Amino acid sequence: MTDISKVTLAENGPLIVENPPALTGAFTQEAESKPRIALCRCGASSNKPFCDGTHTKIAFSSTSDRSALRNTPIAYSGDVDGTEVTISYTPVLCTHAAECQARANAVFGPSAKPWIQPGNGKLTEILDVIAACPSGALRVAVGQVPEQHMTTGDVAIEIEKDGPYRIRNIPLEAEFNGAGASRAKYTLCRCGLSKNKPFCDGTHHDEKWSDDNPAD
Repeated sequence: MTDISKVTLAENGPLIVENPPALTGAFTQEAESKPRIALCRCGASSNKPFCDGTHTKIAFSSTSDRSALRNTPIAYSGDVDGTEVTISYTPVLCTHAAECQARANAVFGPSAKPWIQPGNGKLTEILDVIAACPSGALRVAVGQVPEQHMTTGDVAIEIEKDGPYRIRNIPLEAEFNGAGASRAKYTLCRCGLSKNKPFCDGTHHDEKWSDDNPAD
């Protein structure tokens, strides 16, 4: 029987991953034989993505003030291929991964008003976007089918270049903050700057944090 992976949070410290899968993305590494690894979430480790203890030296705090976060879902509806489609978006969960714009820019246009217009696209491409959204910020309801995240069935930890950990189908022992958040796919902060720790809120993008030049 395969051991089940699990993610827990060390207070003011790293992500602890038990029975880790292979790491993919910006840092690719085969699944370790170790039953447990520690992944940096302060943004300052010199051994990324692994923790090297720097969080202690810089007094990293794993808590954040969430009072000003936009945690109310916004719904956008339209007729798509003759079917009513509603896309729901929770701002606080968005990581600026821009998968939506890359895959269906006629539907998801930051400069458009409103920025999501389901009627401008095809159902297949909308479903593709929802499945590709790594954070669960986007969900879709098609006709009478309830809202869903279109999550794939694989277990994975993908490390986004200059961005968060994209995690799929690994239980997380933490409070989920974000209306409509998925427990099957979510993104965890890797820069240490998120206002929605342990989750990524896109601050790495706003602050131009990078793996090579982490923010102070």
